Amino acid sequence: MPETIAALGWPHFAFAFGLVFVLVFREQLGALLGRITSIDKTGIKTLPNPEIQREDPKKIEAAQELLLAIGNTVVLQEVEGRIRGELTTRQLVVEGETTKVLIKYLAAAQVGLEFEQIQNLIFGSQIYLLKKLNEVTGQGQLPALVEAHFTHVQSMFATSFADWSLEKYLYFLFGRNLIVLQDGRYHITNLGKEYLVWMARTGRAESNAL
Repeated sequence: MPETIAALGWPHFAFAFGLVFVLVFREQLGALLGRITSIDKTGIKTLPNPEIQREDPKKIEAAQELLLAIGNTVVLQEVEGRIRGELTTRQLVVEGETTKVLIKYLAAAQVGLEFEQIQNLIFGSQIYLLKKLNEVTGQGQLPALVEAHFTHVQSMFATSFADWSLEKYLYFLFGRNLIVLQDGRYHITNLGKEYLVWMARTGRAESNAL
């Protein structure tokens, strides 16, 4: 065999190899040629390959099962949007079923971590206030009633809250985006509502200190 190749010479061998390559991959080459948009010194530019973009139905079904297992809340959608925005800014791919699953699971992990941190720091009386605000979702609570709640808490834990103001007591809830003051009323946020749902679902105690 080496003697045969040597006898043919490199030009003949290259021609033969090219001919075989074209015959074997003629369909793929034909599809490639049909997608070429321009050829310049930077290389060949083509249209996207529809075969690559087409997702396997089984993979789509598997991805949907994983997505449904996480759920689709308002807070999750917001976090997913931020993650996608960050990836897009860095010119990274955000399409495809696998990417969708990974983004949603990352968002769920971030929200779960946030809830764990809140649970470790929040006062029991602040959880009680969140639940009261949740009862009047959309309507909000008057400042006088929130102030009355704080006064009651301050009297129960006089030593701990002796030098606290209402602003200092609510600072954590505002800082963690659990409540907002809107149109002169205190409202629980979507994050606050989902935190309460997370507490109930995971069986977390409401009897935190203070």
